[in-house]
Amino acid sequence: MDLFDHQVIPLALTPERDSAISFWPNWLSGKDADDLLRKSIETIDWRADSIRIVGKQIPIPRLQQWFGQPGTSYTYSNICLQAVGFPDWIDLIRHNVESQTGAAFNRALVNYYRDGSDSVDWHADDEPELGSEPIIASLSLGVERVFQLRHRLTKQRISISLPHGSLLMMGAGIQNYWQHRIAKVANLEEPRVNFTFRYMS
Repeated sequence: MDLFDHQVIPLALTPERDSAISFWPNWLSGKDADDLLRKSIETIDWRADSIRIVGKQIPIPRLQQWFGQPGTSYTYSNICLQAVGFPDWIDLIRHNVESQTGAAFNRALVNYYRDGSDSVDWHADDEPELGSEPIIASLSLGVERVFQLRHRLTKQRISISLPHGSLLMMGAGIQNYWQHRIAKVANLEEPRVNFTFRYMS
């Protein structure tokens, strides 16, 4: 990996404390990224989950799967995801992400955005089981989408385009003070798969 491919993007948490996003826009070669995108779409047992809003079950606008130690689970927005064991090929990605970032990860939420109508709204990965200051690493495959961040207090916004094969890591404290989203995109037909690696004790 060329050192010039590694970008550090500082984020203000509070006036007296900063954190940072580490970003590798060309982390995977085109062929490796192509192969992983195809394998992800074809072999992951994708879940189509729903959330209850005002008494109605609303499908979430993406497919997903949760990987980790079988017998454990992860709950967000009242959706309980039972862990599926890591297949060897995803475990290899996890180890490579750990080597690149220097952080430890033992869980992964994988999202499949089938086209531009799939999205994830403003949120933070701040569930208690992720710890007080979780570190999140995100591998993007497929069509380029824009990752947006919004500070909870100041409402400052930052946008980062995530190319095919890019790796992004949100540092300690970011989930406490910033929210993020992938917005809908009109007239976009190409898919995107996103691996978000986390650590749970």
